[in-house]
Amino acid sequence: MDEIITSAYQRIARDHDCSADNILETPELREAFLRQCREARPGASEHELLHHLMHLRKQGRLPRSRDLRRAGELP
Repeated sequence: MDEIITSAYQRIARDHDCSADNILETPELREAFLRQCREARPGASEHELLHHLMHLRKQGRLPRSRDLRRAGELP
C-alpha cells in the first residue's frame, strides 16, 4: 500500500503545489487523493488511506513537496 499512497501523494502534490498536510486538511485535495488511491485499491476506506498517508509523512518516507516542484521543473 505504501506505493499506492506515495504515488497518489506525488501526483497531487506536484499538480496542486501542496503538502501532505494540505491534502489532509483541504476537502478538494483530499477527495482527489482518495479517488486516485481507490483506483489502485478499490474498497479501501477513507480512514485507512488518510491514516497511512499521515503515517508515511510522520516517518519521513514521503518526498518533500518542494522537491517534487523542483523535479517537475526539470526538462
